[in-house]
Order: sequence, then structure tokens, then C-alpha cells
Amino acid sequence: DTLPDGTHIGAGWNITYSAYAMGRLAAIWGKDCAEFKPERWLGDDGAFRPESPFRYTVFHAGPRTCFGKEMAYVQMKSIAASVLEEFAVDVVRKNAGSGVPEHVLSVTLRMKGGLPVQIRRRVEA
Repeated sequence: DTLPDGTHIGAGWNITYSAYAMGRLAAIWGKDCAEFKPERWLGDDGAFRPESPFRYTVFHAGPRTCFGKEMAYVQMKSIAASVLEEFAVDVVRKNAGSGVPEHVLSVTLRMKGGLPVQIRRRVEA
């Protein structure tokens, strides 16, 4: 077989890719790929704009797309909305380290030592 970039794949070869590395490639995401920019995922109208699953591969793509993807998005949105409605969340920078967090490779990618935050109840105005 031949990959889209012309790379030959021989019979019986195993190939793999790193979704973690692909998420940090300037060739895919631009020069600011290492910056935390949640607005990347928002359209001009402020609504969530999903990327192509072949570009953002955390749930895989094509016939092997994770069937739990939609449930993961629903859970993430409902938990984030519930927490942010009641609480303000601030990253504790002095404990968060400098710059890019170190990741622990596992089934679900997580940050080594977690993300230190300070939670405070929102005051009603």
C-alpha cells in the first residue's frame, strides 16, 4: 500500500501513529500548536467546531471510530457546565510547573501529578 504522502508500506509491515504527537505537530496545527487555545475548537459564531477525525485522531477515524466518542462529549460538556455554573476554577500556577505539563501515557492520557487548581464558589450578584 502507499500512504497519502507517498510512503510505501510493504506486505506484513506494522505501522502505528501517536495521537499525542499528532496533536502537537506544527505541520497540522500551526506554529502555536503547543499553546493552550480552547478557541481553536470554536467557530466564528462561538459554537463548538469539531475537527476532522483524520486530523484530530484521539477517537480514531473511519470504520474504527470509537463508539463511545459521542457519550464522552456529552459527559464532558455536562460536567464542565455543572461545575462552571457553580464554581470558579483557577489554575494554581506556582504548583502547576512551568509551561507544558508532563503526561502519563495510559489508556486515557492524563497529566503527571494532575492539574493543581483552586476552586471557589461563585458569589451571586
